[in-house]
Amino acid sequence: MPVSLEISDEVLSALKLPPRAIERELRKELAIHLVAEGLLPQGSACRLASMSRLAFDRLLGERQIPVRYTPADVEADVQALSAEI
Repeated sequence: MPVSLEISDEVLSALKLPPRAIERELRKELAIHLVAEGLLPQGSACRLASMSRLAFDRLLGERQIPVRYTPADVEADVQALSAEI
């Protein structure tokens, strides 16, 4: 079930990002936040951010966000990858 998020023009104009980079950067920041809060497994976050696993892991390291990879996360990643095949 895809979800759309509406962001007001006022907020968009306040962002200090080039218009072409807004969606990409917001997806990346959302993915980082959800991983940091333990709400999304890293594999799913990589897909949300449209980044490779290596690049996303590197970004988490740069932000000093600890990796919390539990057996449940492994299972969720395996299921998500299986659904893509």
